[in-house]
Amino acid sequence: MNILFKLTNVFILTLGFVSGIEIFGENQKKEPRAILSAIFWEKYNNESFSYAPWGNEMEENATLVNVTVGSSSLSRKFAYYGDGKLNFFNNQDFEESESEDDRTEKVSERKLIAEFDLPSSVGGAKEYLLLFLNKKKNGLWKIYPISFSDDDIPYGSYKFISQSRSNLYLNFGSEKISLAPGKSVVQQAKKEEGQRGISLKAMVQKNRGFSEIYSRKFTHSPKMRGIFFLALDQDKLNVKRIVDVNRPISSAFGYGLPPRNDINQEEEINPE
Repeated sequence: MNILFKLTNVFILTLGFVSGIEIFGENQKKEPRAILSAIFWEKYNNESFSYAPWGNEMEENATLVNVTVGSSSLSRKFAYYGDGKLNFFNNQDFEESESEDDRTEKVSERKLIAEFDLPSSVGGAKEYLLLFLNKKKNGLWKIYPISFSDDDIPYGSYKFISQSRSNLYLNFGSEKISLAPGKSVVQQAKKEEGQRGISLKAMVQKNRGFSEIYSRKFTHSPKMRGIFFLALDQDKLNVKRIVDVNRPISSAFGYGLPPRNDINQEEEINPE
């Protein structure tokens, strides 16, 4: 009878451990709802945020991931599996407490600093670029999302967005672009023959002719893509360039992580 009882306990523990592995495997196989990257619009901003890849940040043992966002380049991509709103919190380390009540209180004390309502969509994971603009009256960062999937901006191409009130005439590598006020266009980058980088020149109409207001050369490869924001300030063109480099989705923060970090280690079974 005692042997039968021990064998039953071994079977139950083994079944529970295998089930935990299967659940963890299913979580790893599930495709993210969105792949995101972020950048501050204004210069000299740099902050580190935390978020829950599964949107379950209010749970005691929710998996949390830290993401650093700056203003000079895109953040590393991060995955989101949740069904609801994506919330960002201030990046603070919450010490583990022996008291369950204390832990629950610390979870509720997390300070929300930004939030993003993902648009409803069907199909695979959608990609978004999040522009952190400025803080609203409630203290939260205002986020402007840009659809950033391969279908929107293929690798090897760039999106030009006009923030000007005048027509802009661009020479981008070997291509010529006419960009109307407030409009945007996606253009494949084609280098001029014999050039290692790719040049961007901008002109405006002036006195029945054209006046060059911007000229610069950028590095480029077929694995790169990005966005150029173009704002005309009198006779000066302000350019903000955002670049993304093609990397596997598995390198994104939060990719393949379980919803909670409470998967139990294998228990030692005493044969005695």
